[in-house]
Amino acid sequence: MAVGQSTNGNSGNKKPCHCYKVADLTSPILESSLTSNLLERYDLGGQLGWGQFGVIRECTDVFTGEKLACKSIAKDRLVTEDDLRSVKLEIEIMSRLSGHPHVVELKAVYEEERYVHLVMELCAGGELFHLLEKRGRFSEPQARILFQHLMEVVMFCHDKGIVHRDLKPENILLATDSPSSPIKLADFGLATFIEPGKNLYGTVGSPFYIAPEVLGGGYNQAADIWSAGVILYILLSGMPPFWAKTKSGIFDAVRAAKLWFPSNHWGHISPSAKDLITGMLRKDPAQRLTAAQVLGEARWAFLGSLNQLWSVHAIEHVLLQIMLG
Repeated sequence: MAVGQSTNGNSGNKKPCHCYKVADLTSPILESSLTSNLLERYDLGGQLGWGQFGVIRECTDVFTGEKLACKSIAKDRLVTEDDLRSVKLEIEIMSRLSGHPHVVELKAVYEEERYVHLVMELCAGGELFHLLEKRGRFSEPQARILFQHLMEVVMFCHDKGIVHRDLKPENILLATDSPSSPIKLADFGLATFIEPGKNLYGTVGSPFYIAPEVLGGGYNQAADIWSAGVILYILLSGMPPFWAKTKSGIFDAVRAAKLWFPSNHWGHISPSAKDLITGMLRKDPAQRLTAAQVLGEARWAFLGSLNQLWSVHAIEHVLLQIMLG
C-alpha cells in the first residue's frame, strides 16, 4: 500500500483529454464542455480491483467490442482539496503520457453526479507482481527485457517533468497474456509534475520501494530511479534489498541504505548487473544514475544490444519462458 500524498509541482501546459459530463450536472469537479453518458458507450462488467477512491471494472465498447477497464472514483470519497487535486492531476498526467507504448492509455473520462469514470486500456496479462510471485525471480536475460521497457517509460516521464513516485511490480502490468506482451506502467495516482531544479516534499510511495530522501526531506526524479533499482534487485533475486517485519523497520533499513548481495541469492548474477543496481541505489540522489544513464549502461547490455545478438524469435522464446513459468 502506498503511504502519504503530496501534490507539489508545476503541471506546465495541459494536454486535453476526451472528457465528458452528463447533462445538467450540478456539481462538476472537472472542466468539460462535452456531454455524454458512460453507459451510452460502454457496458460495465466484473470487478478487476479497487483503489483508495473506488473500484476498477472490465468494460466493453458497445460500438467496437473492445475490452477495456473502467476506474470509477466515488466523488463522496474526495473529501479534501488534495483529494480533488489528485484526481485531476492523475487525469492530466495520463493524458500527457498518452501514446507511449509502455503507458496504460487513458481512453476517456466521464463525470456524473456520484462518480468520475476513467476508461483505460485493459491489460489482460495482469500485474508483474503476480508473475514474480509465481516465478520467484527472473533470469538476467528475462529481467533485461522487462527492465529495458520500464526504464524507457521512466525516462519518458522524467523528460516531461513527471515523477511517478510509486514504481513497484504491482503498478507494472502485462498488456496481454501473449508470450510477447509488452509491459505497461499504470497507477499515476501519486504521480506529479516537478520543475527543473526544484524539490518535492512529503512522504509518498510504498515502503519497500521508497527512496531514503523521500523519508528525510526534499526529493526529485532520482526517487524513481531508486524505486526502479529496488525492482531490478527483486526481479533478479526474488527478495527486497531493504527488509524488516514492520513498516517502521523497513523505513529504518531504507534510511541506512546498506546494500548487499548475499551469495545464496546473487552467486549466479553477473558483476555488471550488481554494478548497475549499486549505481541506482546510491543513498545520495546526486550520485545516483539518471534514467538516461541507466539505459546507456553498456556493462549490463539492454535490449538494444541484445537485438544485435538474438533474433526476434529468440526474444519471443525468452518472453514465452516468462509467461509459462
